[in-house]
Amino acid sequence: MNCVIWAKPDQPYEEHINASYNAWKQTVEAKREQIQRFSQEFGFDESRFLRSSLLSIVLHDIGKCTDIFQQMMIAKQKGDRFDYRENYRHELVSFIYAVYGSYFLKEQEGHLVGKLPIEALAVLGHHKAINPNMSSFEKERTNETPSIIEDGVNQALLLAKEIFEKEGYDFPDSLFTLNTRNLDPYKQASSFLNYTVTKIFQEENNCKAIRPTYLLLKAILHYSDWHGSSGSDVNYSLQTNSTKLVSEIRKRCELKNIDFAGLTEFQKKCASTLGNVIAVAPTGSGKTEASLLWALNNLKNMGGGKLVYLLPTMVTANSIFSRLEDYFGKGNVGLTHSTASFMFQEEEDNPTERRNVLFDKSFMKPAIVATIDQLLVTGFNHGKWTLVEANAANSVIVIDEIHSYDSWTLGLIIKSIEHFSKLGARFMLMSATMPTYLINILSKAFSSVEVIKDDFLLNSCRNKYTTCDKFIDDAISDIEKSVCDGKKTLVVVNNVAKCQELYKKISFLKPVCYHSKFTLEDRAKKESFIEDSNLLIATQVVEVSLDIDFDVMFCECAPPDAIVQRAGRVNRRRNKADTRIFIFKASDVSKRIYDPDLTGILTNSFQSFENSPENLTEADLIRIVENVYSKINIEDSKNFMDSSRQYTETQKRLSGIFDNPNREDNNEVTRKMDYLQIPVIPLIFKDEALKLPPSKRRLFEIKMPYWYVLKNKQEIRGITFCEMSYDFEIGAQFKNDTEISSLII
Repeated sequence: MNCVIWAKPDQPYEEHINASYNAWKQTVEAKREQIQRFSQEFGFDESRFLRSSLLSIVLHDIGKCTDIFQQMMIAKQKGDRFDYRENYRHELVSFIYAVYGSYFLKEQEGHLVGKLPIEALAVLGHHKAINPNMSSFEKERTNETPSIIEDGVNQALLLAKEIFEKEGYDFPDSLFTLNTRNLDPYKQASSFLNYTVTKIFQEENNCKAIRPTYLLLKAILHYSDWHGSSGSDVNYSLQTNSTKLVSEIRKRCELKNIDFAGLTEFQKKCASTLGNVIAVAPTGSGKTEASLLWALNNLKNMGGGKLVYLLPTMVTANSIFSRLEDYFGKGNVGLTHSTASFMFQEEEDNPTERRNVLFDKSFMKPAIVATIDQLLVTGFNHGKWTLVEANAANSVIVIDEIHSYDSWTLGLIIKSIEHFSKLGARFMLMSATMPTYLINILSKAFSSVEVIKDDFLLNSCRNKYTTCDKFIDDAISDIEKSVCDGKKTLVVVNNVAKCQELYKKISFLKPVCYHSKFTLEDRAKKESFIEDSNLLIATQVVEVSLDIDFDVMFCECAPPDAIVQRAGRVNRRRNKADTRIFIFKASDVSKRIYDPDLTGILTNSFQSFENSPENLTEADLIRIVENVYSKINIEDSKNFMDSSRQYTETQKRLSGIFDNPNREDNNEVTRKMDYLQIPVIPLIFKDEALKLPPSKRRLFEIKMPYWYVLKNKQEIRGITFCEMSYDFEIGAQFKNDTEISSLII
């Protein structure tokens, strides 16, 4: 009698492999266009690729046919305690079979791309990061090699052969006689990663084809494995069209009491354009909807794919996420954030809830809202980079507020645009203000791109602008008068500490305080009533994607494009009279934030507004932005040039395919910062957080400086808590340390 082999405590091996195979067929069909595109670009045979891909599916879990793994499954079924220190990662055993299977395919049909058995590499790394030091498999270095359950392996190989024959492929029968008794999987894998991979990359003429082929192969394995475990069907692309989206836009406008007279000329132009677009339109002109219409039209032309919507920060992403869910339906939109990589460190046997979180974080949902960083880190092989890159390569990508990035990040963005464009992605880059120099820099990244501008509002004046030759701290009485006069008042400052300081000074006016140092849960609560507040004190987070409307704004001087973004939150619908923008001098802290290279951008910005009339049209604002940035050449800056070379240097160090879980090089970052910030949970939420699954704990996370966390952290059950002052009204503050708090941005 055949023994029962378990893949999961509640899923027999045969059931899991069959489910993975069914998910593989769905995934291959969804990615058919991408596979064909990669096949043409990198010179591999499509049918040969499918054989390699299926081999990784049918062998990825064969290493679970060992005595130690089955003991672990039985212990879990009984609710008994199992000593995980005794476990032996099944991927190492599966790797041995995948290597021999890969060599069989090579002998029968030739190489896929190069001499590297990338099927085996995908199997080895389908749960843990792989690198030459084998850091993910440290206990296997000394643990005893587990005994193979021969009957189980035979069952697994017979199942694999049956699946191969269903697809009309020959299965490597030599695997049935493979003797693994004298093999040490750890040593075999270590030798493979340390010598074989490196040697092949040094000698291989077509090494540039290895990385994209490998990541596509591994991404399909992840799709198949995860869907096979969760029992869910593959939901790959948005199942809607432009007509349905326009209907949803109309409904949303009705709910928000906004007149909808149909699409604007700008939106129609975007909706009908195929290919890459640089879109420039004032705040409140419907850029988001224009980008979605463009996306659906291009996805239809591409034969399917994903929509990726990228923002500068996740602080204001909730509003975009909610909007996309309203348009495309729940379950069709994923939301990622900067702590996503921590979710991938969970053990393989995750509950369904966690696994669905992985779908979000890996760009697997039909539409994704994320920060730009989630795309950029793929060039550093960080996190689940193979999945993110494979999905992004088969997508339309919207980068909102493209003006917001410094020279380092902009250099990475341009290199990413060049890279993903070659892989088949299409881009729309959007901003309310885009100086000519930026349009020119961005245009160079494309073989072809169309610039679409909304000229309809160029001669309209939304607000009156006044400069004030004093600091915003001296405007307390002016702010009080504005509120007492019944004006919905917005105060925007350039760092968190100043936001908290002003809140305390005018707390008697009952303001709402809003910045990046609130927990995700509290941010969401605040966003739900921000629009109804009469006084909002905020940082730069209001610049991006918040659909709010005020009458008056008091703000610290910032670069001109940032001021225009902030001003877009005043008289947003353009239906009010006498709405005002008051611009105050920049503090020293503001200069450290916005002008670290001492270019004089804040001084020039203040002077440009000071020397302009009160009634500024959209055309006037564009001229101010052009004037200020005409004195700056980002392409000549050291950060821009260094970041433009960084991906090449990183890929050379990693041989293109090694994972990079702990980026040790200071240059392998997406943002240049004076200090690293990491997500932690305030200590006051300890009891509540410990009761929650990992996917819920993130609601309590806040990013704090690494140096501060080291001084004030408590590690409990693998969770990093940090002592700090925190409350719902004002957010997080350093505990007993005010000297450096002004540096929190």
